[in-house]
Amino acid sequence: MSQALNLSRALLLTACAACSLSALGGPAALHTLDPQWQQQQQQRTSQQIMQHSQPPAFDLPAPAQRGNASLEPMYSAQAGSWPFEPFVHNGLFRAIAGYQAQHPRAVVIRGGSVSLAQLHAQLNDPKVLRKHEDGYLLSYPLMIAEDAALLIDDQVLYLFGPSGTALINQGLLQVKGSRLESWSDGRALATDRPTRPFIMNWAGSRLRVVDSHLVKIGYNANFSRGISSGLSAQQSATRPAARILIDNSRFESMASALELRHSEALIRNNQFSHLQQYGIDLGNSRFLIADNRIDDVKHNSGIRIGGSSSGRIQNNLILHTGKSAIEVSEQSGALLIENNRLGASRGYGVMLRQIKGGAGLLIENNLIANSRLSAIDAGGLSGALIINNRIQSTPEYAISLRNEQLTAGQLVITGNTLESIGKAMIRVEGMQNTVLGSNQYRANPLLQNLLIGDLLPLQSQILDNTVRRNCHLQISQPLTGTSGSADAPTCTN
Repeated sequence: MSQALNLSRALLLTACAACSLSALGGPAALHTLDPQWQQQQQQRTSQQIMQHSQPPAFDLPAPAQRGNASLEPMYSAQAGSWPFEPFVHNGLFRAIAGYQAQHPRAVVIRGGSVSLAQLHAQLNDPKVLRKHEDGYLLSYPLMIAEDAALLIDDQVLYLFGPSGTALINQGLLQVKGSRLESWSDGRALATDRPTRPFIMNWAGSRLRVVDSHLVKIGYNANFSRGISSGLSAQQSATRPAARILIDNSRFESMASALELRHSEALIRNNQFSHLQQYGIDLGNSRFLIADNRIDDVKHNSGIRIGGSSSGRIQNNLILHTGKSAIEVSEQSGALLIENNRLGASRGYGVMLRQIKGGAGLLIENNLIANSRLSAIDAGGLSGALIINNRIQSTPEYAISLRNEQLTAGQLVITGNTLESIGKAMIRVEGMQNTVLGSNQYRANPLLQNLLIGDLLPLQSQILDNTVRRNCHLQISQPLTGTSGSADAPTCTN
């Protein structure tokens, strides 16, 4: 069906709609914008977001000197025991004591770098670390001190579950060309609920996982869901973020593969599958998430971003998530979501909640298809650019924004292709300024409105200006302050 035919039918439908501008609480101001000028404004804003979302850059060298490993006592409530916080809150001291049959002890690496083979030789205790199948089996908690590194290169490391095994990192943990997997001999757990070994990286630590495979690591508890990072209440608030590099690796059958707080993270070229909670869950972090595949997240979203976080989500394939493919909630900071393919989510394609920072959010050139709910669903949004996306095959809305109160800011929706949408194409409620233009509406306008919410009473004018005349249009709701379009060149098409 041609766009002109779509327009004429939509105008007919709108003329019968008997809606008045008073429904908006006051007359809306319409200002036609020259498309070339508007695109220049979008490019300027996009460049600012690109600049402010620059990913971190770092190097992760290992100490040159040889480290030493020893067994040291663990305490659940004593000065200096804070690195074992996940053990305290999750009841793992009981499991450790059940296996060790003594006051719990942990392997502690200090003073330099140690390989897995060197660690095995230094400890010389099969109850702690022994050869197992095609690799090694670790049965004690292990902590890497700030001045130390554990290098797991081209090895297989099994982590024994019933003994409360975990890797606690304050220094450098490197996993290169290796496989890490939890293992159990079938004995009963000494905990109130099922547990599995996990990897925790405290602020100031470094983690490098390259060309590796992690299986069945972590369980659904704080700081224990897989690979985690965070800032302890016992650490200084000025402590540097954990620096984390995850590259060309596979993560399978975990609670959440990555649950990172207070981090600088580069997550590239990885595969995440068969996860329970989230694929990648980031908060208060600076990051790059690029060229990953996330498939089959049972309960929640493929990627979740929150807190004071800034970064880029680019070129990812995210399929079959229990909630949304990408979820951004209570977040501030520049965020770029670009060139992703999001499909078959059982919630939204992209869910946005309580996003602060005005136009610091750019959603561009994504394909969003077959989500069970709306493709892009937002609430509590103060501004965003949603441009040049292709959205198709959703039973609800292509783009939906509902703010409870009229919110200062600007929402730009331009250059998108919207097709096979069950309800209206675009719903906007409670945004001071909305810019529309160059969108392709592939619809059946005899059966559906293209625009609803605050836009419904203006549908014929919006479509006349943006489709028939090929202009861009700014719709401004009455709010203290100016709309910012007084000096914008008017479209003369």
